[in-house]
Amino acid sequence: MQISEYFNLEQDQTDLEFVNVDTSRDVELFIDPWWLHISTEDEWCRGASVTLTGFFDHIIGLYEQGEINRARELFDFAHEPNETCFGLSSNNPEGTGASADMLAKVFDNITSNAMIENGLVTRLEDLHVFVSDFGQDRLSDLVTNVIRKHLVDYTKEQCGILGIELDEEITNLGHYWNEVTNEWEVCNDRALKVNDKQILLVPKKIVVKNYRYNASQYCTHYVLARRQEYHKQVRSNLVKETTRRDGTKKIEVYKKDIREEEITQGEKQYVIDITMENGDLIQRFRDEIAGILRDSKRTNKLSDQDLMNIFDEEL
Repeated sequence: MQISEYFNLEQDQTDLEFVNVDTSRDVELFIDPWWLHISTEDEWCRGASVTLTGFFDHIIGLYEQGEINRARELFDFAHEPNETCFGLSSNNPEGTGASADMLAKVFDNITSNAMIENGLVTRLEDLHVFVSDFGQDRLSDLVTNVIRKHLVDYTKEQCGILGIELDEEITNLGHYWNEVTNEWEVCNDRALKVNDKQILLVPKKIVVKNYRYNASQYCTHYVLARRQEYHKQVRSNLVKETTRRDGTKKIEVYKKDIREEEITQGEKQYVIDITMENGDLIQRFRDEIAGILRDSKRTNKLSDQDLMNIFDEEL
């Protein structure tokens, strides 16, 4: 049963600022941190963005200072959140969340491979581009944990607007990242509950079906485009030469041919190798992602109808 039905709101997704989730199951939706960062006109998004950036910068700082054990201690608060009803599976899954052990391995990986020093990883979102087995579900889970206090405050605000009663008791709602103290702290507050399950409402403007900032987009539109230029310049065996009707020569290098020839150890390893030699590529992707997301033809932004269709399809 969706939030609007459970609380008899007589409103559908078009009338609500948050995702009208079905609290009995998970749906394949994810918080996209890039929408937090680029929604600068929204005070709530600005605050959540600051918290998220502060968390990542602090972790990276600890690794750079050699305080590995301290960094790993901070991963102990990572887990798969069920309160948003987002995820890859249904029926309250154990799931594949961002666990402490997994995060420790991720950061050990990026430091041992000098991804920070070489500019591959400078922000949290880069993990999804360069780190194997760190998909959008895990990044979304980590983001949820870090900005939990912001989500709690947002939930309370929306409940106040809609006249939804919160639980009377002050409850431990989990840990959140305090960017001022650089510590995880317990959020004690009144909870929104549906059939005794704690629920966090999430603004629909930051929720997506698929990330655009990912290895596939980066590889196709930046890395392979650069490799096309290279192969044309050196006249490699991948160059296809044809003659136009006017007799002039035309040379082409197809991305599919480059993929077959060069990607032998997986896409993420490939983009790591190429980016190590072409550091400007990932910075271009970072600089251009806001424009990509705001472009109506390339955006991953979900309309109200998209969201309603997703929940209908999941039935």
